[in-house]
Amino acid sequence: MNVILIGYRCTGKSETGRILADSLSLPFVDTDDLIEKTMKGSVADIVESKGWESFRKIESQILKGLLKTDGLVIATGGGIVLDEKNILAMKAGGTVVWLTAKIDTILDRMSKDPNTAGLRPALTSHCLEDEVKETMAMRKPLYEKAAHMEIDTSNQDAAQVAAIIKRKL
Repeated sequence: MNVILIGYRCTGKSETGRILADSLSLPFVDTDDLIEKTMKGSVADIVESKGWESFRKIESQILKGLLKTDGLVIATGGGIVLDEKNILAMKAGGTVVWLTAKIDTILDRMSKDPNTAGLRPALTSHCLEDEVKETMAMRKPLYEKAAHMEIDTSNQDAAQVAAIIKRKL
């Protein structure tokens, strides 16, 4: 059984995933990290040089490859749900956990995350708050469609979230 974490940026997918994987004695994989290693560049660099469409194709290929293995905890990029095939593959390939957070929490975490500016490319031309609101609203039905369970991470640290997931599994 794979455990697949989905959700918007800064909802805790990577940190929670590492803790959960340790507690379940399973390997942890972050799709963005794997893409960066495979493509030898940051997500921002890949998007800048190849465009979002190419990045999303690479992301889908990485996901497809990972789902051939059983017994992983996988943290995905926030936009992985934009491709219907990814949603279907994730639902068939494991338990999909949607990590959510309030917009204020996400913005606060982004402001404290050193990766936000350099490694995470802008998704729209709007200011960050408007971008988060707009993108989350657009993706919400996709996250809902993909998820087997939803956990709000706004007022919990990654260890607490990992414990909740483990209990629910």
